[in-house]
Amino acid sequence: MKNCLVLFLALTLLLSSCIKDDSGLTFVLPAKTQSGQHTFGFLLNTGVWTNYGKVCFPFAGGCRENLNGRYYPSDGDISITADKVLYKNNVWNTQENIELNLSTNFRGAGTYSTLTKDTIGVTYSFSEIRQPDKTYFLSASNPVFTIVITKFDPDSKTMSGEFSGKLFRRISEESFATSTTDSIVISDGRFDVRLK
Repeated sequence: MKNCLVLFLALTLLLSSCIKDDSGLTFVLPAKTQSGQHTFGFLLNTGVWTNYGKVCFPFAGGCRENLNGRYYPSDGDISITADKVLYKNNVWNTQENIELNLSTNFRGAGTYSTLTKDTIGVTYSFSEIRQPDKTYFLSASNPVFTIVITKFDPDSKTMSGEFSGKLFRRISEESFATSTTDSIVISDGRFDVRLK
C-alpha cells in the first residue's frame, strides 16, 4: 500500500509539473540576419509577433515545424509559413498563422511590391478557443504589401528579407470580400529562413 501511495504522489507531481501555460511570455523581434538562422518576426499593429510552439494534429499523430520556407524552382514561387501557438492551463488557447507568397515573378534578391504589380499573397489567421476564427488578407481593391529579399542563396538553401503592409479582415467564409475598416498593420518584418 505504501508503494502505491508513493507511486501516486510521484505521478501527480510529474503531471502537475507538465502543465503548459504561456500566459506570461514576452516576445522579442529576432535580429536582421542573412546567415540562415531560421528566424521570423514582425510587429503586428504595435505588438511583437514571432513564431512559437507547434501546430499538432492529435488524431494524425504529429506536429509540424512552426517556420517553413519553400522555393519552387520549376515555377519560381517562394512561400514562407509561420505559426504561433500559445497554451493556457495545458490546453491550446490561441493559434496564429501567417503565410507570405511570391508567385511566378521571383527574380532573386530585390524589392517586390503590390504597388508595382508583383504577385504577392499574404494571409494571417487567428483562432482563439471558443471564439470565431479571424482571417486577414490583402484587399482586392487596394492591396499594399512589400517584400524585400535581401539575400537569396539557392546553393545553401537560405533566404533573408524584410516585409510590411496592411491586411483586411475577411467578412465571411462564403466570399473573399474584405472589411473596409477592420484591418491589421504588419511592419518591421524580417526573416532569415532555411528553404526546403
